[in-house]
Amino acid sequence: MLIDNYLEKELVGKRVRLIEPMDDPHPILVGREGLVYHVGYGVVNVKWDNGRTLGLIIGQDIFEVIN
Repeated sequence: MLIDNYLEKELVGKRVRLIEPMDDPHPILVGREGLVYHVGYGVVNVKWDNGRTLGLIIGQDIFEVIN
């Protein structure tokens, strides 16, 4: 998917912050930050500062790039 290739180049290695609650049984808390390590298939994969890895769904989860 072309958008994934663009986002991967732009986001991998950048820090992000979760802005709104996730729709997940074990969500990351709003305000948490982490490092993007991969983007693909509509998901921004993040290594969160609390030690977890959990992806953000593009178009559903609200986050900001903080680099």
